[in-house]
Amino acid sequence: MEIRYYLKIIQRGWWLILATTLVAVNISLVYSYYVTIPMYEAVARFIVSPNLQNTDNRDMVNSIEALDKRSIISTYAEVLNSHQVVNSTKSVLSQNPTDFDAYITTVTVLPETNIIRLSVKGPNPEVAAMLANSIGQNAIDFVKNLYVKNNIDFLDRALIPTDPYQPRPAQSAGLAFIGGLILGVGLAIFKDQLSDTLDKLSQRKMVDAESQAFKRVYFERRMRQEIINQPETVLTLGVIHLMGIQEIYDSLPQAFLNQILRRVTETLKNELRGNDIVGRWSQVEFGILLPSTSGLSATSKIERIRTALNQPISLEGDSGGEIILDPRIGFADRQIGQSINVLISQVERAVEHSLESDKKVVRYKVQPFG
Repeated sequence: MEIRYYLKIIQRGWWLILATTLVAVNISLVYSYYVTIPMYEAVARFIVSPNLQNTDNRDMVNSIEALDKRSIISTYAEVLNSHQVVNSTKSVLSQNPTDFDAYITTVTVLPETNIIRLSVKGPNPEVAAMLANSIGQNAIDFVKNLYVKNNIDFLDRALIPTDPYQPRPAQSAGLAFIGGLILGVGLAIFKDQLSDTLDKLSQRKMVDAESQAFKRVYFERRMRQEIINQPETVLTLGVIHLMGIQEIYDSLPQAFLNQILRRVTETLKNELRGNDIVGRWSQVEFGILLPSTSGLSATSKIERIRTALNQPISLEGDSGGEIILDPRIGFADRQIGQSINVLISQVERAVEHSLESDKKVVRYKVQPFG
């Protein structure tokens, strides 16, 4: 169920997911092509080995054993990466050392080998390669003046790189696509949850808590909107007075009262059409609005409503019983050009006439109740 729920959310929010993904990919491409400065990496490799010219057989064995301990390799790597070697090389290459501030040097010892890797990264491929080879040569000269038993030399000189290691538009766009897709799904879920929360808050303002029918304020607003949308069409307004609970309303437990009122709302919705509106008119009264329906056409429907509501309601609970609602209904149809206030006044007069007479259903006419 959870998977289906989220799949429906994704299906409803497909446009948001698509928009977020496209925006992420476009931002990535724009950033890669127009903002990011291309950076190149030049790599030189060095090998450390015993010095065959200045070492006898016994010293060579000792030198090989020293190389196995890795201390010599690490020392040479630190020499390559030392400020003295790097800065002195930059000073030789340029009178202004800040020319190389954009270049980063990194030295690593390759595992299980006597090989050292020197990397120089920067915006100019020729300068990066020149700097890597110059630092390497400076370090080799420096080491040869201090160590005679072991030697360090170029294994591979740095070549001028042809392709930048960053930006990589295709790779960045792929990552942006995945990130945008995840963000889009998250936004779609968040939007759905937020919309659901706002709908519930809005429903609380529109719906009466006891009966689950529309509140009278919203009911009248819908009635005005119906007239504005179709000013030349007729509609019928009815008010149902529940005579059976009028005297006991204040003494009923809230749980029983909720059962009764919600049963009335459910019955009205079952008897009416989908575009008809049910509202709580007062404590013991409900309003029904029948758009595009004349008073004559509404008569039979209202009679069915009275018959359905006149059935006893069984209350759930230990002390529950049956309630007879004894509904009295007054209704009137709006004539063209008639105001809402006049229509409401007519309906309320029809309800009063029903309560004062033996008639269960009263329709207001131009010559009322005649």
